[in-house]
Amino acid sequence: MSPPPQEIMNITSSVGLSGKNQASSHVGIIPDNQSQTETAQQLLWQSIRTVIGLQNQAPPLQPVSHRSSLPLSFPQERLWLIEHLKSGSSAYNIPFAFRITGSLKVSALEKSLNAVIRSHEILRTNFALVEGRAVQVIVPTLSLSIPVVNLQQLPKPEQEIQLMKQATAEAKQPFNLSCGPLLRAVLLHLDTDEYVLLLTIHHIVFDGWSEGILFRQLAAFYRAFSTSKPAPPLELSIQYADFAVWQRQWLQGEFLEVLLSYWKRQLDGKSQLQLPTDRPRLLVPTHHSSYQKLLLPQELTAALKALSRQHGVTLFTTLLAAFKLLVHCYTQQDDLSVCSPTANRNCKELKELIGYFVNLLILRSDLSGDPSFCELLGRVHQVVTGAYAYQDLPVQQLVSCVDSAQTSLFQVMFVLQNTPRQSLELPGLAVSSLDIDSGTDADFDLFLSMVEESGTLSGVLKYNTDLFDKATIIQMLKHFQSLLENIVANPGQSLSLLLPISETERQQLLDKQMNCHAVLDPKRLRTEQERSYIAPRNSLEFQLVQIWEQVLGIKLISVNDNFFELGGSSLVALQLFTQIEKVFGKNLPLTTLLQSPTVEQLAASFFSLEKESVSWSSLVPIQSSGSKPPFFCVHGLRGGTLGFRNLANHLGSEQPIYGLEARGLDGKHAPFTQVEQMAAFYIKEIRRIQPNGPYFLGGYSFGGTVAFEMAQQLYKQGQKIALLSLFDTYGPSCFKQLSLLEKLSRHWHNLLRFRHAYVRTLVKKRVLQLSQKIAIKFYQSLGYTLSYKLRKANLEAIHNRVQRNYVPQVYPGRVTLFRAINPLGKDFYYEPDLPTPDDWYNRDPEHGWAKLAAGGLEIHDVPGNHMAIFTEPYVGSLAEKLKACLEQE
Repeated sequence: MSPPPQEIMNITSSVGLSGKNQASSHVGIIPDNQSQTETAQQLLWQSIRTVIGLQNQAPPLQPVSHRSSLPLSFPQERLWLIEHLKSGSSAYNIPFAFRITGSLKVSALEKSLNAVIRSHEILRTNFALVEGRAVQVIVPTLSLSIPVVNLQQLPKPEQEIQLMKQATAEAKQPFNLSCGPLLRAVLLHLDTDEYVLLLTIHHIVFDGWSEGILFRQLAAFYRAFSTSKPAPPLELSIQYADFAVWQRQWLQGEFLEVLLSYWKRQLDGKSQLQLPTDRPRLLVPTHHSSYQKLLLPQELTAALKALSRQHGVTLFTTLLAAFKLLVHCYTQQDDLSVCSPTANRNCKELKELIGYFVNLLILRSDLSGDPSFCELLGRVHQVVTGAYAYQDLPVQQLVSCVDSAQTSLFQVMFVLQNTPRQSLELPGLAVSSLDIDSGTDADFDLFLSMVEESGTLSGVLKYNTDLFDKATIIQMLKHFQSLLENIVANPGQSLSLLLPISETERQQLLDKQMNCHAVLDPKRLRTEQERSYIAPRNSLEFQLVQIWEQVLGIKLISVNDNFFELGGSSLVALQLFTQIEKVFGKNLPLTTLLQSPTVEQLAASFFSLEKESVSWSSLVPIQSSGSKPPFFCVHGLRGGTLGFRNLANHLGSEQPIYGLEARGLDGKHAPFTQVEQMAAFYIKEIRRIQPNGPYFLGGYSFGGTVAFEMAQQLYKQGQKIALLSLFDTYGPSCFKQLSLLEKLSRHWHNLLRFRHAYVRTLVKKRVLQLSQKIAIKFYQSLGYTLSYKLRKANLEAIHNRVQRNYVPQVYPGRVTLFRAINPLGKDFYYEPDLPTPDDWYNRDPEHGWAKLAAGGLEIHDVPGNHMAIFTEPYVGSLAEKLKACLEQE
């Protein structure tokens, strides 16, 4: 490990240990005495940055034109990439729940929330992919409604159960970054003067600092609107998009090189942390999480603060040093790196701006030589000071400073919140926060978050449940408290004498560490499973690797790495094939990735397509091996089957599953125009794999109607249908042609619900449909192959017509319906000639299938909405219920 630059050591020795440096605008690196914050912050920050030549290099932060495409900030870009690699995840939802008692004026609350949204553009922002680059799209106006759910009729115990269910469901409901809005609110009405407000915001537009801004402004607007007074003025000199542009202008050239040079020195030769886990680490990382709490006595808190003041360091530095000593105790490693977030709001213009600014710092320390804890404080203090001075480097560029194939940067994280979590205060009302189980993912193996409230330190240790047992984490927190008690009692003692574990415990940790890392060391596994890095061997593989690295955001991809094991999803696959089409001019179906998931195989498929004309098939083997009878599943409205791969993963390796892809998706064959034609063709396809029944059939959305007709035809051919499963499919009766009056009623329903936004969206959608229709006819008239997006749009239009024209007959057998229980969400506009959810769920909860299933209708409710049931985290529940049905037969 390289020592800190000499200029930082000089400054920290003269300014650092005098007690006057207790400051930072860091979420984790914080002052002990808040009254000295501003002066001390500027002293330390300006001193260091002036010496190292970084002061006054930043261009002025000022408004920019929003007419052109607006880039994402670096923190947003990182989160956007992670979100797309974890499609359908709620990991970055920030949920709040507040119990409100008193005479709440709901309309004033809704008006107040919209006033905040009107003031902060970031809350009206969504994210689009334009020419392969993510950009911010700011909606000029956005009116958010707060639906009220009436629970007054329920008994109190049932109310609390329902409250927690609703709160958890809201917290876990994913956002769609491309549509927005990226915040939502629901009000639960419990009694005459008792409510619970559920507010969920996506992290990409919000961070911990933003909480206080939102709640203060919400309270100020509510105070005005609830008393019929004018809204208080709220003028922001800049908006978040201005910061994003400014940050990218600043972080380039010589300034960027200085930052990179520092961090490369700091992280050079960094060791891989070998935590003694209860289970071996899997080759493909998992992110399941839980947490345990810690509460320190007031006396211990006071002693830790006194120790910090005595040695001229922050409470953050003291707790970080102690936490590193705990990790050293468990790993017996001297070279330790811990992550910590920084607020990244170093300009005064950013202090009152809602948005996502957070950056991550890597704090690396050397614990060798068995120093005293006082000596360790000095080492950690220098590291913290240097990291703060060079904090501007975005974390995604920080990753480039180390060999990510040899070591992971993000295993352990520590934060000391500089203020207690902000709470909402509404005038004339009693408001209290509620804890809810958000069930978010664990991005770190261990993440300790601490906060001081009323003179007492408390903490939450979040951990990866696939690595650690609950008992291990409880014991770890006990060791941490004992360690802190030993430190304040004898800070001058050497580290080895402060450790709180016995020789027996030390040996157990050592055995656990050796066993885990001997069994599943990632580098050895890669060799054993013949997944060692293989570089591109020709120009085609080289170009494909470049495209993969671009869309996956991963460096050093081997030609035999699996796309899905690298985190690829159907959305990322669409970006991949869009780039392939641009570079090579080839229109490949997305299902090519199921059969050729590596660069090597994909390149080989290019040659096979060029050398021979292969007859096209609808049948896509998603998982062809296994001892059980195959399950055949028909595509949805847009014709693709890539989404069924998640289902196959959850059904297990013994269950073969084949998708049936729509003809016409390849751009070379004409689509079918009747359900009966599709069914007959698909039957021929599946009988190539399984000549005779019993058959296990399924279909998603529109595909359920096709599967229903396939079952009819197979039954008439004397074949047995063991299972006919419809995945959130609405019966043909749901798509009847409506009268003009009924269509006007639908328009009115949408207009009341979405107001002016509905008109804009309707016009935009109609213009898009018309332009696509013209483009399709134009290209077809010239004999050109349609682009992938136009092919999907064409198929969707054709399948819509096919679905409406289908006249089903009563099926003699049994039908199994898997019904999505979540609504499509506030951003979904109901077509004027389609039913609304009230029609589907209240008028006919059986979706029109009961009267068509002579053998009975079996219904299974599954979590998620119509668009999400095949995505994580919902697909696991669907697979579990489908598996039971398959085994039952």
